Amino acid sequence: MLSARTTTSKLAVAVAVCAVFFVAILAIAAYFDPSIRVLHVFEALPFLLAAALCLGRKKFGYALAAVSGAFWLWTAGCLTSFVRNGFERVVMLARTGAVDRVDILIAAPAALAAGGLVVFSLFGYLRLPGKSWRDFPLLLAAFILVPVFFIAIFYAFAPQYLGMFHGILRR
Repeated sequence: MLSARTTTSKLAVAVAVCAVFFVAILAIAAYFDPSIRVLHVFEALPFLLAAALCLGRKKFGYALAAVSGAFWLWTAGCLTSFVRNGFERVVMLARTGAVDRVDILIAAPAALAAGGLVVFSLFGYLRLPGKSWRDFPLLLAAFILVPVFFIAIFYAFAPQYLGMFHGILRR
């Protein structure tokens, strides 16, 4: 029992570290582009809430972390070329020792942090005691609340980026 509790604690810390690292990258991105500063303040909220809930061993925290990380990866990696372009900048940096767009380069560590959120939160949840099918509504709530929240803050603070959701939203 102690081993499962210790592993869960380590996984919760891993989720929190990924979340804080991701939020730091949001802050760096906002430094480069002042037009997204307010957006990124609000975007950071579910990641920080997920970290706090996971550290408190709350099941919803793991669902929130996984869905928030996955949603960001989907939007930045599938709906835009941000993640691909970030990793291209990593290759450029490795080959030449220089990079032309640091504001794009940060997508690579952001993707790794978001991926870490997904992986560590899934394993963290699996290590929690007392799991049951009754936890499914928590995951369903996260699957609904996270996209609605992110689309709402894009609408409120950065409507110029809503175009990436053109297949989902009808304007």
